[in-house]
Amino acid sequence: MRIYGAPGTALMAPHAILEETGVPYEWRPVDLKAGGHRTAEFLALNPKGRVPVLVDGDFVLTEAAAICLHLAERFPQAGLLPAPGTRERARAYEWTLYLSNTLQPALSDWFHPDWLTADADAHDSLKAKAELRVAECFAHADAHLAAHGKPWLLGAAVSVPDFFLAMLARWSRFQTKTAYDCPCVKRLTDAMRERPSWTRMMAKQGIAHIERA
Repeated sequence: MRIYGAPGTALMAPHAILEETGVPYEWRPVDLKAGGHRTAEFLALNPKGRVPVLVDGDFVLTEAAAICLHLAERFPQAGLLPAPGTRERARAYEWTLYLSNTLQPALSDWFHPDWLTADADAHDSLKAKAELRVAECFAHADAHLAAHGKPWLLGAAVSVPDFFLAMLARWSRFQTKTAYDCPCVKRLTDAMRERPSWTRMMAKQGIAHIERA
């Protein structure tokens, strides 16, 4: 099993989940600045030219959320998803998709307003709007955590969306109001940083636990 991606990117959550499963794997770094995601070798795996990519035997899977869910289902002994067919399992899908479809794009718009328009004069306005969307998403997660009073999004047990939330929380660290300003989200991310799987992922990617620049 191989996973391709660059440090600090959407590789973080699936990489940490791989560590959580305990299965052997190989991480193949992709140098995005050098165009490693545009090489013929990489595009043969993912014609979209995006990371991360998981290669599981002859099966190639892209999109971070899909990889996270696949790994949790492929290795149920890790206990990262509730039982199939249950309401709790549906909640895990709901949170994972909310984070990947709503929060992650808002963060992407904040980092890359130039992807939305070539008009440099509009970039500050687009970033400000994106930051508001990001704050709303973290506030939603924070209110949910406060309402049920449990450490993780689904309750007492860690699951796939918690890894995704911890990854996206780190991405907010350069914003005026970060995810860590939401007390319940901060408690979740603090707990995630104590997990050996997360610590190993951070060490392998050479990432420091920095919350603000």
